[in-house]
Amino acid sequence: MFTETSRHRNTVIISVSTIFGALSAVLAMLPLSFPFPLVPYLKFDIAEMPVYVAFLSFGPIPGFTSALTYWFVLNMFGEWAPIGPLMKFIAVASTLSGFMLGSRILSKKFSMYLQVFFYGVLVRVLATSIANYVLLAFIMPFFFEYASKVVSTALGISLGTGFNAWFLILFLTAVFNILHVIYIMIPSLIVIKSFSRQGLFIGLKEPWIIALSKKKT
Repeated sequence: MFTETSRHRNTVIISVSTIFGALSAVLAMLPLSFPFPLVPYLKFDIAEMPVYVAFLSFGPIPGFTSALTYWFVLNMFGEWAPIGPLMKFIAVASTLSGFMLGSRILSKKFSMYLQVFFYGVLVRVLATSIANYVLLAFIMPFFFEYASKVVSTALGISLGTGFNAWFLILFLTAVFNILHVIYIMIPSLIVIKSFSRQGLFIGLKEPWIIALSKKKT
């Protein structure tokens, strides 16, 4: 039997997940992105930010549910469905998995924020590297030639389609993902701390990541 507290928590989880996930999908459809110069078909965008904010503010369950909502809406209205939304979901979900891993280790040698960031990047790079290899090698092999030409043009070199091309494409994709997490996480933390100071997180004494950071110390 549900208590009043558990019903309230479930309501918060559903509301946060729906609102933040849908907001991410809306941001993804707006012309707010810009290309990574070395691999121009990869684009920096702020669409992941609401999902990060949901996770770091309210915890893993709202965060992952927001990511699922984001993925679902992108499948309905986004580009290159279902491949495009799936690749985005892998990137976002793996980052959140890394955040969760970093939050569980609780090492006192490093800042909680640095620890969460490091594992978020690590898991994202591993997951997206595998996903991109599978995509380019087995699902859309024709796109590998396009990717090689794009990177060759951007760098002013001739890559071809051999090992050098594979290595450079996957390496630059990893660099992009590292930069993308930095690009999204910094403003996310700024928003969370700003909202926390202003008491805008209704029903929370303080955001999840801030409470966890204090617990560590």
